[in-house]
Amino acid sequence: LIMENSKEPESKRQCIDKTPDDHLSKEYAHVVEALEQIETKLRIEHIPSLLERAPFVEAEDLKQQQQQEDPKKAVEDGDESKEQEQLAAITENGSASLRRLNLRSFSLSMIPSSCHLSNLLSLDVSKNELMDLPGLSALPNIQTLNLERNWFNTLPLEIGKCTKLKTLIASRNFLRPNAASLLFSSLQHLTELKTLDLTYNQKCGRTHHRDVIVKALPQVQDVTLTLWEEVGNVPGSYVGASAAQRDECLLRSQLEPWGTVTLRRRLVQDFGQEPTDAADVDRAGVMERLLQCYQKEGLMAEDGRAQRKRFYVQGSAVSQILIEELLVELRAWTEETGKICKNRERPSIRAKNYMILRSPKFEEEQQLKKNATSSSSSPQPSTRASRRATRKAKKLEKYKSIWNKAMEALQNVDPTFASKCTEIAVTYGFQGSPHIDKIVVPFMV
Repeated sequence: LIMENSKEPESKRQCIDKTPDDHLSKEYAHVVEALEQIETKLRIEHIPSLLERAPFVEAEDLKQQQQQEDPKKAVEDGDESKEQEQLAAITENGSASLRRLNLRSFSLSMIPSSCHLSNLLSLDVSKNELMDLPGLSALPNIQTLNLERNWFNTLPLEIGKCTKLKTLIASRNFLRPNAASLLFSSLQHLTELKTLDLTYNQKCGRTHHRDVIVKALPQVQDVTLTLWEEVGNVPGSYVGASAAQRDECLLRSQLEPWGTVTLRRRLVQDFGQEPTDAADVDRAGVMERLLQCYQKEGLMAEDGRAQRKRFYVQGSAVSQILIEELLVELRAWTEETGKICKNRERPSIRAKNYMILRSPKFEEEQQLKKNATSSSSSPQPSTRASRRATRKAKKLEKYKSIWNKAMEALQNVDPTFASKCTEIAVTYGFQGSPHIDKIVVPFMV
């Protein structure tokens, strides 16, 4: 189901996502190819030099490139010049960098042989796709470790062996403010650790999160987090507290769910703009520039309404008999809960009523994942989690007829997806609102 304006597409003019399922990839390969051709044609009409989308380059990369081309070039800002000189000195003395190499795994053999492991003072593996960093125990004298922009949901397991570590940069990952993710028991042994950078970790950005970390790691003098409440309060950063409060016809509303880094990337790749530095141009500035680019290409009207091309793909029809049977169950649910339900689920979505049904299989899998990452010696779920699971199970049992009919309909048109689907959303008066569902399980609306 492609829901118009339900979310901003990956490409600025492409309105269908590629799917990893082989049978669907083959079935709709011609559609994806056609969309890519149309997208390219529209792009080069306005920017002939962008026959292919530009590679994403950040402001920091341009600065480093300029330094490499002209290392003696003076920098106007004296403080910045001092920092660059320090960085150059570190690079020449006891440092190894594996930055931006698209690495998904790490090995000590990747460190150049000229860097003696026992003498290594700094290691930079930023801007990769790493989830672990094995071998840290072989770096006993490392003082600075840069893990920025990777896929870590827990810190490297051997980090407790780096007893000389002074600075740990772990910004822009998937870390959480708890012992399982930040390995408090290991970091507590690092008596020389003074700086911990956890900025732009989505689940680690509230004031009480910082309090938890500071209490667990009293030796760390500088704990840095991005406090999302403060970011959201900067004038012009966001319009509307949630998707339900935004006008889905406005282009800005369709762009709003994307992170600032993605918006910066779009300016470079889709419009050929120079990279913007976060220190100089904040989210509000990036959004303003992006909207100007869209308007210049005729993709946004004067009143801010989106004027992008829309594409529709004919789906597979469900039998009318099954549709009528499913509607009977849905109407019964609506009459019972009310056509306007104040206690509905997901109030951030624009709908008069909304309910999520989850299969028991989903709950079991989620609990297994939690047990696997839990630092507790007992794998038993918490009382709160047990009560929540019990409530969801009762809800599924109460509306089992809706679940069964929905699964039957899905089975008829896509048996492969039906076998994977673990959640369905039941709605009434659903209007849709621009948002991105961060769901990692098969889901059907």
